[in-house]
Amino acid sequence: MAPDPSRRFLSLFRPEQRRCTIVAGLMVASVLAEVTIPYFTGHVTDWVASEDEMVAISSLALLGLTSAITEFICDATYTGTLSRVFGHLHGRVFAAVLRRDLLSLRALGAGAVTSRVTTDVDVTHEAVANALLLLLWELARATLLLVPMAWVAPALATTTLLAMPVLLLLARAMGSVQQGLSQRVQEALAGATRVAMETFQAMATVRGFSFEAGAAKRYLQQLQQVHRLEATQAITYAATGWTSGFLALALKLGLLYYGGQMVAAGTITTGDLVTFLIYQTQFSSTVEVLLRYYPRMTKAVGSSEKIFEFLDEDEQRAPEGTLEPKVQGHLKLEDVWFSYPEQQEPVLKGVSLELLPGQVLAVVGAPGTGKSTLVSLVLRLIEPHRGRVLLDGHPLPAYRHLHLRQQVAVVPQEPLLFSRSLHANISYGSGGRSRAQVTAAARRAGADPFISRLPRGYDTEVGDLGTQLSGGQRQAVAIARALVRDPRVLVLDEPTSALDAKTSMQVEQEVLSAGRSVLLVTGRVALALRAQRVAVLAGGRLRELGNPTELLRPENRCWEPPEDGDTADQDGDTERWDGDTGSRDGDTENMDGDMKR
Repeated sequence: MAPDPSRRFLSLFRPEQRRCTIVAGLMVASVLAEVTIPYFTGHVTDWVASEDEMVAISSLALLGLTSAITEFICDATYTGTLSRVFGHLHGRVFAAVLRRDLLSLRALGAGAVTSRVTTDVDVTHEAVANALLLLLWELARATLLLVPMAWVAPALATTTLLAMPVLLLLARAMGSVQQGLSQRVQEALAGATRVAMETFQAMATVRGFSFEAGAAKRYLQQLQQVHRLEATQAITYAATGWTSGFLALALKLGLLYYGGQMVAAGTITTGDLVTFLIYQTQFSSTVEVLLRYYPRMTKAVGSSEKIFEFLDEDEQRAPEGTLEPKVQGHLKLEDVWFSYPEQQEPVLKGVSLELLPGQVLAVVGAPGTGKSTLVSLVLRLIEPHRGRVLLDGHPLPAYRHLHLRQQVAVVPQEPLLFSRSLHANISYGSGGRSRAQVTAAARRAGADPFISRLPRGYDTEVGDLGTQLSGGQRQAVAIARALVRDPRVLVLDEPTSALDAKTSMQVEQEVLSAGRSVLLVTGRVALALRAQRVAVLAGGRLRELGNPTELLRPENRCWEPPEDGDTADQDGDTERWDGDTGSRDGDTENMDGDMKR
């Protein structure tokens, strides 16, 4: 049975129990002082007539001041508590995203993931900030107002309580509707965010095909769906307010008629009836506020459901490994199968490979044969559906995550940098390397010459995703980022495709002859020839494995694309395969050291 969403929501406040207790105590003290004021107000004339004006004035002033001070402290404490709770929630959701496997993140889409981290948490925070405190205040008032009401006129108080279930059932029913609508609004917002992010990330393509109007229309269609749902929400909210207000008015008229009959019968005095009606008016106002803001609270609960679903999925993942041995670099794939959820045809079909310590193994194949999927498996970004990936005889999941990342480094085909300095990008994730270590790695990667010519050198900011650098400069920085870790296994996916010929030769010499294990994924025959062994992937299977000079001879066509055109790869493996020259488009980018303009 699924846990109750309201309980899950309230569990967010469990770490702040002490602060919540203080808030509750201050709230009760403030409301007690507030509820007592009508009693003293009713006796002011008696005290003034007895020439005891100071008693009347001082009593009312003390009660009002006490109520105001406690309410101020209560509100301030509550605001601080709420900030802590949702700050912690933001952190939990963001950490859950970082731990998720790439397949589930891809299935969700960037828009939905961004919505979980930002929009859903922010909407929940805003709804709680506006509604929860007010609901708690009014609930305390309603509870404490019942005491003097029952003391003055028990029969009228009982009548009021008997009418409450009708009002509360209405609020609950309409709250359920609001909760469902809130979830649908969040899903629609995530869809709109996904469309926007997809368009922004492919802005050059959008403009290149003159599809600005089409992209705007698609985003507008997503927003129209959001607007329709929000309009339904608004109508539901207005209908709830009108219905609850009408029922509250009917209750007031009923109590006035019943109280008049009791006065006429001599059951209560006129003064008792007036006193009760004063309290009942306050009680009715409190109930109206409760009914008005309860749907807003259910909206917050509805928004939080998506967050909890996301966190629940994170809790179901397998526990992290514990191994932290000294790694030799012996990598092995045993009968590995893998397929993407949206495809029936496996991308990899029973692939078995072995990379010995200190060896360079090149993996070549046509686009769509599973090369980049193989890289993701070796890096444990995805898990095989069948078979195992072993490092020094141990399955990758058995290793402690941080230790594995220190021992196995990667240079991706299209490296991404972060909006920070070149030094911070090169030392990213490696525990704060010194400037000397960073400079040494950059020199080996061919990045030091252009970095040294920059006005701020290694302190130069690279901009969002490294957009202030050229493609070749980004690739050189990515190589330095991998080398600064001094990994035992280095995974290279077209590592020098954007470098000029001179820098490419220097880097290849440095990377491929350092005595570490290297898994080299490439579509360039000239680079693959520098490996000790070559594995040829075709149709998701290991077609050949052997000496590169034999396998990659021009007359040997074993590495050509298969006749059936199996292109089931989903991993962005899109380099242009050229069996005769082993080249890629854009393989001669200049690394002259000038920043990209």
